[in-house]
Amino acid sequence: MITVTSISHQPGDFLNQYQITAFADTKEEVVPGATFIGMPSGEMQHGSSVITADGDVAFLKSDGTWNWVS
Repeated sequence: MITVTSISHQPGDFLNQYQITAFADTKEEVVPGATFIGMPSGEMQHGSSVITADGDVAFLKSDGTWNWVS
């Protein structure tokens, strides 16, 4: 399960784009098309992030893929 923990609009964002922070139990859950519980209708903006229970961190790149940094 991936749960959104924070939602914000950044300066210059379109109304339907959100930068989010989320928590997932494992990296394997964070795949294209995954459901993010608590995500408002609209698009997730690049720069959004996910942290896992193991401390792995990923950022959403502008091409829609996740970049794991730890």
